Amino acid sequence: MEQFATKPRGIGSLFGALLTLALAVGLAVFAYKAVKPDVWPKRFAEVVPGKVYRSSELSPEAMERLAKRTGLKTVIDLGVAPDGDPRDRRQQLTAQALGLTRYKFDLVGDSTGNPNEYLAALRIALDPANQPVLIHCATGAQRTSCAVALFRMASQGYSLDQALAEAAEFDAKPKVSEVTRAIAPEVIRALQDGGDLPGEPSVVAIPATPIAARP
Repeated sequence: MEQFATKPRGIGSLFGALLTLALAVGLAVFAYKAVKPDVWPKRFAEVVPGKVYRSSELSPEAMERLAKRTGLKTVIDLGVAPDGDPRDRRQQLTAQALGLTRYKFDLVGDSTGNPNEYLAALRIALDPANQPVLIHCATGAQRTSCAVALFRMASQGYSLDQALAEAAEFDAKPKVSEVTRAIAPEVIRALQDGGDLPGEPSVVAIPATPIAARP
């Protein structure tokens, strides 16, 4: 009589259990990555406790949570999205709903752009009347790291190397180091003297224009 091979008992059930566990872990990781940014922003940190914070772009839920936790008054957006973009509208409507003053600056994602944009942003952040203040860009890594490095050097006595070492901890790319090294001396001098960086367009920082909830 022909004999057929059979699987040892327990192997099938063990495989099923492992498959179920793998699926559960995968779903948990997906949920964590998908939901966490809505609860709390990436690359969030206190720059000056109770006064200045940094982060990536925030969801409305994360912004509300941060505002309630910190008493936030001012948002410095270093360039999440252009005017009229859905992401820009979401940021502006969220700020309006929470009673926050929002300033927008036109800097490029790799941290390049008009240095006077950084200068104007730093003047807002350094003014106690605007604090607590949040500095952020899209990912919180490039433009935000450059701005925070300049802030550290201008007001907290950080050396250039110390400021850039911190930027690297927030995933800043080499371009941030290049830009910061190039503009830091003039930005710090302008902050002290009250002027602008020569050879670049001046920047007058005004709060972002309120928008209607429906376009």
